Amino acid sequence: MTGMHVRQLRSRSSTLAVLGSNLRVLEKAKGLTTDALFMDIEDAVAPAAKPEARKNIVAALNEGWYDGKTRVVRVNDWTPQ
Repeated sequence: MTGMHVRQLRSRSSTLAVLGSNLRVLEKAKGLTTDALFMDIEDAVAPAAKPEARKNIVAALNEGWYDGKTRVVRVNDWTPQ
């Protein structure tokens, strides 16, 4: 396959799910040994807490808290509330 870049696959044995509305858990996740972080802004977050959860996760990602971990953010709806 000429000209194609082949990515090396890597397994992820552990994934930690955290609520974007819980700053304490987001902070604690920095030091935990997990392969991936699943940050939830939507289904598990109370409707009134969603705007703050979005801000928390954006700040966490911009500050580079989770180096070496795969980061996944679940967003169901981009419509402002």
